[in-house]
Amino acid sequence: MREARTRYAHSNPTPDEIRNALWRMATEAPTNCQPATGGTWRRFLVQFRYDVRYKMVFIVTALFLVWVALQHGPRPRVLHYMWSYGDLVVLPEDEVTSQGAVCLDGSPPGYYLRRGTGKGTKNWIIYLEGGGWCWDIPDCYRRSHTEYGSSKYFKWSFGFDGFLSNSPSVNPNFYNWNMAMLKYCDGASFAGNRTDVVVHEGKQLYFRGRRVLRALLDHLMAHGLDQARRVILSGVSAGGLAVMLHADYVKTRLPAHVIYHALPDAGFFPDMRNITGHEHIRILYQRSFNMQHCAGGVDKDCIKDKSEETQWQCYMAQYAYKYVQTPMFITNSGYDYWSLWFIYHLRCHPEQCPEKRDKLEGYHKKILSITYQVRKSEKDGIFLPSCYIHSLTSFAYTWTDYVVSGTNLRDAFYKWYSGKTPAVVANYFDEPYPENPTCPWTLEFYNRVTQRLKAYDFFVDPE
Repeated sequence: MREARTRYAHSNPTPDEIRNALWRMATEAPTNCQPATGGTWRRFLVQFRYDVRYKMVFIVTALFLVWVALQHGPRPRVLHYMWSYGDLVVLPEDEVTSQGAVCLDGSPPGYYLRRGTGKGTKNWIIYLEGGGWCWDIPDCYRRSHTEYGSSKYFKWSFGFDGFLSNSPSVNPNFYNWNMAMLKYCDGASFAGNRTDVVVHEGKQLYFRGRRVLRALLDHLMAHGLDQARRVILSGVSAGGLAVMLHADYVKTRLPAHVIYHALPDAGFFPDMRNITGHEHIRILYQRSFNMQHCAGGVDKDCIKDKSEETQWQCYMAQYAYKYVQTPMFITNSGYDYWSLWFIYHLRCHPEQCPEKRDKLEGYHKKILSITYQVRKSEKDGIFLPSCYIHSLTSFAYTWTDYVVSGTNLRDAFYKWYSGKTPAVVANYFDEPYPENPTCPWTLEFYNRVTQRLKAYDFFVDPE
């Protein structure tokens, strides 16, 4: 006979009791998983494993860190540089296409922007990027496949240092200003103004630098520049030349009340024969000027003063400078390594070729003669160290460490800018090599620099 089954009585749980029981099941670790004593990290790990609240905090934190990485890219370890980056802004394609304001490959131009803070929210630094030039159609075609000819290759962010740094210790007078670095993608210092399209190897090329500059300024005006109180136009290398070519034009695009100055860096590329007697750089500038129709993209008064055969001079700083009305503080090295290497063709350290010491001093004298017109100016200043260096505004160490007449570039510029030093005495001319102990002239530094220069070597035949 089968035994009777025992019937157990069960109470009917309420909805609240069911919810609480399920919550305990989800959040409480099994008894055998809980450490009896001590073990803070073990308790945390057990809680993390079974507590959904810990998991949610972890997931939200991870997603936030991924978002930051996507927005700003990798960061240096130094904390004060964490936000010293500009974020990429690419202009709307339909907006620029209608104006013909496009990069070499026809893509829309762009800029990197870091917003100002505090008292600097109404002040702007507009910085024109450097990057050399393209000298003929094949050269511009090759350039159109790089970030200097196409926005397709622009990085998501760009590191700001030196004059653009947000560190009060590096850049105490301008660290909280708005910083807009205009990306260089036309190959002619924003001076090209050619209407027709050139086709090379099946690809269309556009020489529209002047229109690119106008479109970028218009976009900035629609995003805060129209409220600016102070503006400084700066730039380095090909961008330093662009500052001198376009400083007065940029002023016309800004509100009338703006207090406006310019700080061109490394923009003097001297029109001179190299040590072999070849007019290398003159030929290149003439080719670029004519190819990109730069007569319509540089100072009009300069063009009027020149014959058709000499209009290319308005594309070089030593000839264009006298037409600039904007107050400028010019910084340039007396021994610019880019010019010594590519223009003058002097390719040895002074210790390695003492027999060419007179050539080195000949170059320095040429720079002094070209910049003497700045010394005579009643509105402009100049900082000309005898350093083997190219850019002086781009890096913290060049902005703060190189000294001429007891003053570094950062302080010299601000004294001129603020009016503490009148323009007539804001002339910082250095003694010849090797008198300045703050300049890097070691063989190790020279070799490191020239390794980069060799990778970018170029030359043209006289024909």
